[in-house]
Amino acid sequence: MGFKTKCKKTKYMPIRDIPRDLQLEDEKGIINCVNEYNYLGVKITRDGNHEPEINDRINKGRAAITKLNGILWDRDVTPKTKTHIYHTIVKSTITYAAETWCLKAKMVAKLNFTEMDFWRRSARLSRKDKIRNTIIKQKMNVTRSLLDDINTKQLKWYGYVQRMEEGRLPKQVMKWSPPG
Repeated sequence: MGFKTKCKKTKYMPIRDIPRDLQLEDEKGIINCVNEYNYLGVKITRDGNHEPEINDRINKGRAAITKLNGILWDRDVTPKTKTHIYHTIVKSTITYAAETWCLKAKMVAKLNFTEMDFWRRSARLSRKDKIRNTIIKQKMNVTRSLLDDINTKQLKWYGYVQRMEEGRLPKQVMKWSPPG
């Protein structure tokens, strides 16, 4: 019986060790070392940087907005329907796995821009119209921003981890502090 591994498909990512390929016993293959990989649709990097994942999510959200452009500019589609589209397609695409993100000012600006791109198109306004974001959000009855939703997701996740038993890995990781 035993454990069988397909070396061509198997990769690993060390956290503390020096990155190097692993030679299996009896020269049965090599497992390649990587600096990033996708797990359940989320990009994980060796250095813990969330920017590649956030950029990927923003790009997927922008692609969805571009594909929805005809619907967003349509006069016959109500603002309520456009809001449902935002929550079900755009927001869910962008905020997938956002519970663990560490947002920097640059990423916050990109998220805000992407969100406003959707609302601006939904209000049938272009950037050339020079209408303030607050006015557009009022017109579209937007009460919570994308960042509010991300913060809520992060707080829910934090509370969930805090209620875990002490031995659980997510709780240990959250409480971990680097030596030194």
